[in-house]
Amino acid sequence: MGDPEGASRGEPREALELVHHHPGRLRLRASVFRAETDALVRVRARLDALPGVAAVEHNARTGSLLIHYEPGMVEPDDVVEAVAKAAELDPPRERVRDPRQPALVAIGVTRELNAAVTLLTGGRADLKTLVPAAMVGLGAYSFVAGKGPRLPRWDNLVYWGYQIFTGLHREEIERGAVASASASEAGAPSKAKP
Repeated sequence: MGDPEGASRGEPREALELVHHHPGRLRLRASVFRAETDALVRVRARLDALPGVAAVEHNARTGSLLIHYEPGMVEPDDVVEAVAKAAELDPPRERVRDPRQPALVAIGVTRELNAAVTLLTGGRADLKTLVPAAMVGLGAYSFVAGKGPRLPRWDNLVYWGYQIFTGLHREEIERGAVASASASEAGAPSKAKP
């Protein structure tokens, strides 16, 4: 691959444009894709060799490529980098944003908060217990105080608290049910004849 026109003179190259990204679909645009060029042939060959890329659609009118890929098999940043290198373009000015990123940040913050609560309570409580308890407590408050429109009905809050608690503690509840069934079977008198 030779230098693109202008690169040897120190002029900036065209940057690949990231038009949009949804998991499994990535649209990129560059003027070099406005026709069937050698760059497009190289890009197609590179993407065909990249595991996880399912299909590439070319639109010469808009100069864009719609790339279908398998999330988890290939990272979108790797696809963008492969296209930029094969087409001899600069990468997009900003990296591909992972749409799961806000959720991952929220999960991380929640885990840190849970660890802090567990530490502060000496291991006696965590968010899996305190959040449902707070909802039941809020339900009790709503029952006693509440004619105001600001709180959900008390029975809804109690139900949600119960559902959240049992959902978050499903494994412990099932283990307890199995253990109590085993204990009751072990404590049952034997029916063997003397």
